[in-house]
Amino acid sequence: MRGRKKEKFIVLDVEGNSTCLPYNIGYIVADNAGNIYQKRSIALPYAVWQNLLNSLETGLCKEMHLKNTKDILCDYENTAKNRKYKCISIEAFWILFTSDIQKYNIKKLYAYNVAFDNSALTRLLGARYEMLDLEIRDIMACVVHARLLNPKYLEYCDRHGYLTEKGNYRYSAEIVYRYLKGDKFDNFEEEHTGLADVLIEYEILLWALKSNKKQVWSCICAWKTFQKFVEETGYQRWLPF
Repeated sequence: MRGRKKEKFIVLDVEGNSTCLPYNIGYIVADNAGNIYQKRSIALPYAVWQNLLNSLETGLCKEMHLKNTKDILCDYENTAKNRKYKCISIEAFWILFTSDIQKYNIKKLYAYNVAFDNSALTRLLGARYEMLDLEIRDIMACVVHARLLNPKYLEYCDRHGYLTEKGNYRYSAEIVYRYLKGDKFDNFEEEHTGLADVLIEYEILLWALKSNKKQVWSCICAWKTFQKFVEETGYQRWLPF
């Protein structure tokens, strides 16, 4: 009897902030066994120009990664085959994205802090994105509950100073990836390009899925979740003296 086919899903990451159109979108089609069937690194030159124009007019979008936007515009003018980004229109992205969803029978979309990515795609694509009716799953929520609510992770953050100005524990994909990979990755920094970040978030997802703990996929207020864990367990903050 043939083995059952593994369900394929999308892991996605967008670049931009909450006042901008997303201008760089990376995603993969993958399964929970570590197989990747498709990689996409999409740049949207129209969104770059629109964001820059809005920034001049309103002063918003100042937090855009200017290096990335310059790279995208340079790639847009580059006719070589080794371009880092696939520069296309928003409409062409929609066609490509929905074609991949159809081809691989995608039902689920995963992202780290998925509320941000989901909102960005809604700004970019409007109501037609919501009509795709994908199940939206938050990698951050899953890994916090499956792997990070324990004294070992809190001690790791204390030891490395991975705390916010208010003293809350940090849980960005960059910090969690450092924790996952060990001491040799203490200086690891996210590239802040869609596809590169997706690949580390996929590793985090696979790690979370291997846990025997109950999976949580809906968005959470992570700092409050950590705070509640500390209060309930009586965890004493690790001090280097």
